[in-house]
Amino acid sequence: MTPFRLPVRVFMAPGCLGELEPELRRLHAKRVLLVTDGGLMSTPWPEEVARLARPVLTDSATRPNPRVDDIDALAREARAAGVDAVVGLGGGSVLDAAKAVAMLITNPDPSGCTRSIAEYEGKNRFEHAAAPFLAIPTTCGTGSEVTWVSVVSDPAAKRKRSIKGDGMFATAAFVDADVIESLPNALVATTAMDAVTHAIEAVVGRAANPTSDELAAAALRRLLPALEAMAQSGERDHVGLMEGSTLAGMAFGNSDVGAVHCLSEAIGGVTDAPHGLLNAVLLVPVLRYTQHEIEKPLSQLAEAAGVGTAGGPGRGVEHTCLHTARAEAFLERLDALRRGLGLPDVAMLGIDASLHGELALSAEQNGSNTSCRRDMTAVDYHNLLSGV
Repeated sequence: MTPFRLPVRVFMAPGCLGELEPELRRLHAKRVLLVTDGGLMSTPWPEEVARLARPVLTDSATRPNPRVDDIDALAREARAAGVDAVVGLGGGSVLDAAKAVAMLITNPDPSGCTRSIAEYEGKNRFEHAAAPFLAIPTTCGTGSEVTWVSVVSDPAAKRKRSIKGDGMFATAAFVDADVIESLPNALVATTAMDAVTHAIEAVVGRAANPTSDELAAAALRRLLPALEAMAQSGERDHVGLMEGSTLAGMAFGNSDVGAVHCLSEAIGGVTDAPHGLLNAVLLVPVLRYTQHEIEKPLSQLAEAAGVGTAGGPGRGVEHTCLHTARAEAFLERLDALRRGLGLPDVAMLGIDASLHGELALSAEQNGSNTSCRRDMTAVDYHNLLSGV
């Protein structure tokens, strides 16, 4: 049995970014590294965070799907600068990169040199807890601010690597809905659908537990109405989206993800396509492919999140039929939401068929594949890619 873990101090309210400076003082942080990305430099947030954190080193070069070599180089620079705390301001790529750098700072090799993040793939492969890491999510999908995992791209190996550990959790997270007000709708759609995927996979996998189930349902109660309103009118519930994203992160961080992520990470490792977009596109096809094995938990999640069938079957219908009807209605609603948000389907991704075998094998080898209730093989993933 896996214990529930959430050692992160979570500040969750509009304006909570103001708590960053007191938190750094509490940690006695003197030499701060600020990690962000170029896309945020046109917003006021990097300047505001720099005012609060007074970093000795700032890196704004994080790319989508952060690379092993970039993380290794930044960790070497941070250790040379005597960095004792890391602040990540950005989406999942930035937070994962910052989280990885914080761990590398405190885990050099015996000679004192910085190791490569690739050496720590797997669970609890490092000896010392990471340097204090403070996470400020600027998208409503990552959940990385409350998880123990950093996912990094390894272009040389043409795949993504997951580094997990109890010492990888952020020290504090600042979930401030004000930060996402300037995001374009397209980015909100893909990142929030990533959070929807987190919530669903946390429940339908083998590692699900009562606590993660409740958090996932609470996440969907916020995310789905907010996304549907955005699809219909363009109106955005920033608080609901941010709260839902973090609650979904808490859910899958204490359960796991499954086949959707296994396949999306395989594709992203080769094509560099955005992770949230891939999850949004793959979510319903993968759930349909595994529907027989996940029908009951999917139905129960739909009911708990308030997204079941209207009225449902009559009282005399067997429970199995009820689960089937509710699960099918849930999948239809998710697919309608994808279309309403203007997101493509799998065929529109244009993945070269010659890559299907390689991608399917990579998905099978993903560390989360064993969490799927259905035993997914490379053949299954190949079928999904081929539309079988």
